[in-house]
This record gives sequence, C-alpha cells and structure tokens, in this order.
Amino acid sequence: MATQKAGIQEASEGPAVLESVGIVFRLLDEMSSARRPMGVTELAQIVEEPKPRVYRHLASLRQLGVVEQDPVSEKYRLGARLVIYGAAASEQFDLRTLADPYLTQIRDATGQTALLSVATNDTALVVATVESKANVCISVKPGNRVQPYCSAQGRIVLAFADEASQQRVMRRKMLRLTPNTMTDPAELAARLKLIRARLYDDADGEVTFGINALCCPIFGMNNVVLGTIGIVGSSGEVVSPPDPTMLQHVQTAAAALSARMNGDAYEHTLAAHRKKGNKPKA
Repeated sequence: MATQKAGIQEASEGPAVLESVGIVFRLLDEMSSARRPMGVTELAQIVEEPKPRVYRHLASLRQLGVVEQDPVSEKYRLGARLVIYGAAASEQFDLRTLADPYLTQIRDATGQTALLSVATNDTALVVATVESKANVCISVKPGNRVQPYCSAQGRIVLAFADEASQQRVMRRKMLRLTPNTMTDPAELAARLKLIRARLYDDADGEVTFGINALCCPIFGMNNVVLGTIGIVGSSGEVVSPPDPTMLQHVQTAAAALSARMNGDAYEHTLAAHRKKGNKPKA
C-alpha cells in the first residue's frame, strides 16, 4: 500500500493548514471562478491532484450540500448551502463595513466608481461598489470573481500569494480577452514584483477594451493581503500610468484601512509621498 501524505501542509507562519481543507477550498475557488459545471477530470488537472482524491472530496461535499451534481452530465456546481454561508459572511465581514466610508470618499474625490474586493486564494472577489454620480457610469457587480492575471485586483492578490499559487496561475492557459491582456508568464512575474514594490496596479483595457481599474492592496496583521480598494472607469479618465492625485486618493484610503486592520505596509510608501511634498490627506 502506498504511503499517504501526512495530511498537514506546513506553513511558514501561523498554524498549519490541513491538506484536505486546502484542496476543498481550491476546488470551490475553481468552480466559483468558472461559473459553470465542471467535471472531476478537469478539476483534478487544474488543482494538480489525483483524480480519485478529487472525486472523494467532491462526493463528500455533495453529501453535505456544498456542491451539487448534474444527473445527466455528472459535472459539479456550487450548492445552495453556500448561498446561506455567503449571506451570513456578508453581514459579518468587518472589512466591508469599515470600507464603506472610504469607498464613498474615493468616489467623491475621483468622480469614478469605487470598488472593494476581498482576497480569495489567488485572486479577488468584488464585494461592494459605490457608483459614480455621472449620468453614464462604469461599474462592476458585487460577486464578480476577477481573473488573477489580467485584472488589477487579481494581480494584487496574486502578488502577495504564496509561490505555489503564483506558479499554478502561470502554468494555466491565460486567455487573451483584448489586445491589451497580459498573457505572458514572464511579463506577469515581472508585474507581480513591481506591485509588491509600489503597492498598486492598474489594468488598462485588459479585461474590457477602453476600461481601466486602479487598485491598491489592503493589508491585515503581519501584512497579509485581505483585499483591494480602488476605482474603475473609462481609460480616458482612469489613465495609465495613473494620475498622481488620483492614485494618492486610492492609496491613502488603502493605507487607512490597512492601519485599522493592523497592517503597516504603507508606512514607507506614505513617507515617500511626504518627502516629495505631496502629503496625503488624512
């Protein structure tokens, strides 16, 4: 009989993560991202786990009502039980409550739709928006799970994810959504390094041509990335490289939220602003 893995994945910091729990959440992340039923073989290839192991996890999740199986295609989709969990989490999630005034502040300062996303494994999930007051505004629906390789929110979360998660994204086929979509693994790796240094990202015309999003990370304790806050608008208004004043509004809000969540990664960035004589507003 082959020796089984220990079942515990060692973490560099904090408590260890049970291997089985990690696989379950990777499966749920992939089904959430795909927004369509998925088969055992496809999921096993994506999460890079043996097909029998993936089948056992899916079978257990189906018995618990967390996923459902189509009786004809035998493919799996997210189950109704997750809707209950999602509603409860939405009500209890402190970051969303804390971010509300900052979203309004960013919207009023920039004139653009402000959006909040939370980190989900190797990408981000939009959970709240405050729409622009313009007669015609560009927005993003809450519940949208963005692509990790070609969106500002997704790349920020990926930039601070573990190396294994980054490599999984880079090994996948990255679809070109527009002529501007970043699909080269080497280019993506370089961008992730840049994000870690400058603490922001934008994605001009990469998901939808003519639309850009400018976002900054929100850090928690030990500077773990909890999500992103930023703006979305036309490429003519949310320009790339970003307007310094517009970036300052977003980054100042991200720094304030991070401080409230016990993250201090922005201290050096804000100090650099002060040296240049562009002290951010409180």
